[in-house]
Amino acid sequence: MPPRQSPAQKLAAKLLLSGEWAPVTNTIGFLQRPLDEAVVEWRQWAQESYYQPAAGFGITEYRGALRELLGKLLPLGYGQRWLLLETTNPEWTAVMENTHDTASRGPIGENFAAARGITTVQVKDVPKNIKRMPDEPARGRWGSRSLSIYDENGFRRGLSLEDFEPWQFSENGEPYDFEDTEQYLLPRPLDCFPHETLVDICRNLGLDPFEEDFYVPNGRAFLIESLHQPAGDEPWAKRYTLAEARAGYEDLERPRVDDPIQGNALYSLGSANPNPDAVYPSLGYKPLRTPTPWDEALKEFEKSVQRYSSYPASASLSEGLEEYGILASPTYATGGTGSESISVSATPPLLEAPPEIREYTAAYAVLQWRQANGRSTSEFYPNRKQMAIIRQLYKDNDLYPFDVPSDQVYRTLAIDKMVRDVTDLNITHQLVDWETKSAAGTPAEKTQTYDRRNNSCAWEIRKIIQDQEQLIWNPQIDDRQH
Repeated sequence: MPPRQSPAQKLAAKLLLSGEWAPVTNTIGFLQRPLDEAVVEWRQWAQESYYQPAAGFGITEYRGALRELLGKLLPLGYGQRWLLLETTNPEWTAVMENTHDTASRGPIGENFAAARGITTVQVKDVPKNIKRMPDEPARGRWGSRSLSIYDENGFRRGLSLEDFEPWQFSENGEPYDFEDTEQYLLPRPLDCFPHETLVDICRNLGLDPFEEDFYVPNGRAFLIESLHQPAGDEPWAKRYTLAEARAGYEDLERPRVDDPIQGNALYSLGSANPNPDAVYPSLGYKPLRTPTPWDEALKEFEKSVQRYSSYPASASLSEGLEEYGILASPTYATGGTGSESISVSATPPLLEAPPEIREYTAAYAVLQWRQANGRSTSEFYPNRKQMAIIRQLYKDNDLYPFDVPSDQVYRTLAIDKMVRDVTDLNITHQLVDWETKSAAGTPAEKTQTYDRRNNSCAWEIRKIIQDQEQLIWNPQIDDRQH
């Protein structure tokens, strides 16, 4: 009798290539354009994106089977590379990137929808396979499943299932007629949005993302890549083999790999193809801007972002993030040393908030990234003794156990400490009162996110930590210099 499979193994067997190419295939994007048109759209976005390599972008057409084409993304984690694949539905092109961990959304979403009227879909399905270890961080992934759809009118539909111990399900946007919305009311989150529901919705849209024969019916794909050569301590300079990227995550028998020795030795620096079919220049970053009621507030917020950033910085409007309880979402990008930049997506509720709220949020968004002078929030990330004190303070306020992963809590508090250390800003009662009022709202204003408020990272407890920071960040329990 074969060994019994775990739930994670059963789910992995249903995923693309049975999960063999995870993490690359954990998240897959789709553009509603034929392959050749999609390549032009993606290339034009890249030329005006945050990524501005001096040498520009190379495009190369490849032919082969799916596994062979995915191999063109190697090494994983190095530079910026996107693989665009034809599908059996000529209206749709699939996009994957050379991530060694978690894929970014890139232009899939607002950019293509608002700027070019292109419908995009992003699917994500990651099995939960956490394995607790006695002398190292837990191995595996916490598990998640999501679907996000944007059309010419902006955000269209979103479904999300995340394991926050316990699992949480949320939905946003307008349901399609073919959806079984009664399912979303089931008491068990895992039953609200199973893998089969994700498959069914995708098939109704003309997509079959988890079937190998849905891809490259004619063996065609294009690789678009930045021609910059990251090296040393630059972002995206590490070169992972697929096995190294899976170690400690999909492969539970091996510890996580922070320094990819095999990949760094196996793969040389530089582009995947030193002689691409075509090279296109970087055209300078051009953020997506359309007239809105928040334009003036956005300009002021951008000034705040630039005030705290040691790199060129900008701000853009993002409608829809607030439905997930997010006020602002920062992105750090580089095309190499000297070309770093930071962009912060701001939501309407933030831009309508009092100036003090916007100012602190701008500093928080920017200072979570390593600064040009080398300073970073790692200076303040708590050690074990500090974590114990933090947990006790949360217990004293009836907020333990956390309602989000513990790393998110500790990182949030470290960023707050960074803000206090390099600016004159603090979390005030005004911030706490504003957030509390916003989270309460009226019945018509409340969303599912507000109904399931994240208390572990709320300003109320963060102010308590701020007021007690001498208990946490002091030389007796932290030998780092502050």
